[in-house]
Amino acid sequence: MTDLLDYAVSPLNPALKFIVFLLFVAALALYLDTRRHFGGTVRSFVDLLCLFVFFMALGTLFRYFGDGTAFGFTSEYSLKWFQSIAYLAAGIFSILAAQRLLTLFSGAK
Repeated sequence: MTDLLDYAVSPLNPALKFIVFLLFVAALALYLDTRRHFGGTVRSFVDLLCLFVFFMALGTLFRYFGDGTAFGFTSEYSLKWFQSIAYLAAGIFSILAAQRLLTLFSGAK
């Protein structure tokens, strides 16, 4: 049981990382399908959600591969930088989506 909970050797570690990636991909597919049914401001809100989920999926994919040293990255120039940049972009699009949602229903400018 302790091996199952040990982050370094547990098979749950890569499995859960991949499951999280698949959940974000499923959310992106759902948002892309949803955007076909709306126009105007609602569609622009859904577009921001699409960008948020895309960058979250990208960040989790980078997290799955860790440092990336297995395919050319070094510990100084690691894949974790790209993970952080993807999460930063996702945070920005999350804030923009929240602002768009506020103006969508409250009429605030």
